Amino acid sequence: MKFLILMHVIGTVLGVGAATFAEIFYTRFNSDNIINDDERKTLAVTYTVMRTGLFLLVISGFGFLLYFRLTEHVGIFSSPSFWAKMTVVAVLVCNSLLLQARLMPFLIGTAVSLTSWYAALTLGVLGKISASYFEILAYYAVAMVVVTLGLWWIRTHLHGPKKV
Repeated sequence: MKFLILMHVIGTVLGVGAATFAEIFYTRFNSDNIINDDERKTLAVTYTVMRTGLFLLVISGFGFLLYFRLTEHVGIFSSPSFWAKMTVVAVLVCNSLLLQARLMPFLIGTAVSLTSWYAALTLGVLGKISASYFEILAYYAVAMVVVTLGLWWIRTHLHGPKKV
C-alpha cells in the first residue's frame, strides 16, 4: 500500500510540476513567436516528465482500485470527491491523447492540462469533501475557463505586436 501511495504522490508531483514549467517555458520561449531547437528540446523533456507523471498516476490509481476492491473498502466508491478525481484523471488522459494527435487546439489543451493537474492535486490533498460530484465539477469547469482566459491574456500580451 505504501508503494502505491508513493507512486501516486510522485506521479502527481511530476505532473503538476511539469505542467507548471511547461506553461512557464512555453510562454517565455514563444515571447518572440519563435521556438528554436534548444527550446523545443526543453519543452519535449518537460512533456515527457508530464507523461511519466500521468502514467504513474494512472497505474497507481488502478492499483488503489484493485486494493480497495480486494480488501472490501468499497465505501470509497460512493464518495463524490473520488468520482470527481477519476473524472479529472480521465480528462487528463483524453486531453493528452488529443494534444499528442494534434486534435486539440494548443491553448485549450494546455489550459485543460494545467487546470486538471492542479484539480487532481487539490482533490487528492483535500480527500473527502462535503460538495457533491456536480458541485466539484462546476468548480472545475469555472477554473478551466479562468485558466484558459488567463493563459490567453498572458500570451496575447507577451506575443502581441511590439510597441516601439
